[in-house]
Amino acid sequence: MPTAEAKAATWTSAKASLSIFTISVGISLFTSSYERAVSPLFGGVATEKYLNYVVHGSTALGVILPRLPRPQLLLVLATLVQVASHTSYWIRILGPLFAHTMVLAPVIYLAVSLAMSIDVNIVVSASTILAPFLILGILAFFSWAATRIDGSSSRQSSPSAISRATSVTRKFWALSIPIAFALVPGIRSSTLSGSGGSPYDSPHYPLRILSSKDSVSGVVVVGELLHPTAEETDPAALHSIRYLRASHSLIGGVWTGSRVAPMSGFPSRTDQYGTPLGDSIYSAFVLQEAARLVNSTAQGKSGKWENALDSGLVFRLMLLVQHGISTTIVEIDPAVYDAARQYFGLEHPGDDKVFLEDARDWVNGRRVAMQSNDEGASSKFEIIVHDCFSGGGVPQHLFSMEFWNDPEAVVAVNFAGKLASQPSRAITTTLLKAFGQCRVFHDLLEPIPEEHSDFLNMVFFCSPSPVPLTFRSSVDADYLHSYLRHHVLSSLDKREMSISQVMGSVVCWTEWQGEEAMEHWKLMRRILPDIVWETY
Repeated sequence: MPTAEAKAATWTSAKASLSIFTISVGISLFTSSYERAVSPLFGGVATEKYLNYVVHGSTALGVILPRLPRPQLLLVLATLVQVASHTSYWIRILGPLFAHTMVLAPVIYLAVSLAMSIDVNIVVSASTILAPFLILGILAFFSWAATRIDGSSSRQSSPSAISRATSVTRKFWALSIPIAFALVPGIRSSTLSGSGGSPYDSPHYPLRILSSKDSVSGVVVVGELLHPTAEETDPAALHSIRYLRASHSLIGGVWTGSRVAPMSGFPSRTDQYGTPLGDSIYSAFVLQEAARLVNSTAQGKSGKWENALDSGLVFRLMLLVQHGISTTIVEIDPAVYDAARQYFGLEHPGDDKVFLEDARDWVNGRRVAMQSNDEGASSKFEIIVHDCFSGGGVPQHLFSMEFWNDPEAVVAVNFAGKLASQPSRAITTTLLKAFGQCRVFHDLLEPIPEEHSDFLNMVFFCSPSPVPLTFRSSVDADYLHSYLRHHVLSSLDKREMSISQVMGSVVCWTEWQGEEAMEHWKLMRRILPDIVWETY
């Protein structure tokens, strides 16, 4: 029979183990919630760039450094957790590393220190960080309050009213911090303020949020920069655009309001609610239409493009469909596709033409179907368009020759990055290896100097055809009553860059992916006002 002392020791050990387990789960939950909260502010890759270093460093400090007394430790931890959703917002302008250091690191350090105070032999694994801020904070406050009450129960038995009030104030002063965030809306994170439904109009800027959904690729937001009134802001500021963003990337957008101007008074397309929509705000999307102008292949000479594949960006699908090309779309995020249909005038091409799944899985499934002579997968594609933005991956799975109708098909790949950077060199090398020949064009208004150092959109046109890739001149029928199409396609010869400007040796993609992601984050902040990225 176990003795009373043995039972007590067993129970104490069980409580310690349960407490440590709870803290470990809390660390993971908190880090997960923190990462999810800041990803729309910095972008997924930029958020992850320093995350593991901060987590591991904070964990090590929690094990090594001296620990605070448990009551004070619980108090500080509870306060930090409850206000983390707001503090991470207010220091976002200094970048992800600073946010991780000031918001995430203290919580992990104190949580690990708390676990160590329970059992010094514990080794906390915190590499999978993630968590509901408020619930954990409240639980930590309850734990702290319990220790304070237990610690004071044996003291004076009949204190005066003044001494009781002073004691309570001294013990619970930190409660004023989360209470202040609850009572004063001005200091709360605007990104977490419920709009009470859509649309939501910003009280501080001519900005309207039409839709905001948490989805596969992060927070998917449809918003509008409205025309400012004289009292609101600078009339010269960017306005009259509708944009679609996922996390901290701008997927696309169109002009609205007074900036809808089709050629020759031709009726503009509309969204599902009848709102007129103008040209794309990204000329690179129109530039990809130049794949139709290729005339060095048999298909190009005939001018009869029939089947196209769009991987990743539904805005290009709209452009190709308007030219009468049967287009199949593969899009991983249903929220992006739904937003394009509802707010950007995309017509549903048919259930057999839309695949809302990962492109790699779809490609593998189609390959198997083609190898088994599945009649539904017999048609191949003459044009493939793909987006390979900075911070993404080299789309090797889309470069299989099994996708082409014949050796003379054309692929158009959009890439946003810097000339002569490692990502642009890797993309160029990969495309040349896959297809043998490529020509690359930019979407800027002016010619590109050799020493151009800013981000720009480049579109690669590649083909496995042994005949050199050439383009015909554009004609009125190619413009579809669009000034932007006319401007971009009629100046195609002035937009070409030499492969030598972007060509170079290839190194490990993951080593410099983070650096390009940080540049991409800064670029997005220059393209649209900060409030666009901080309201969702």
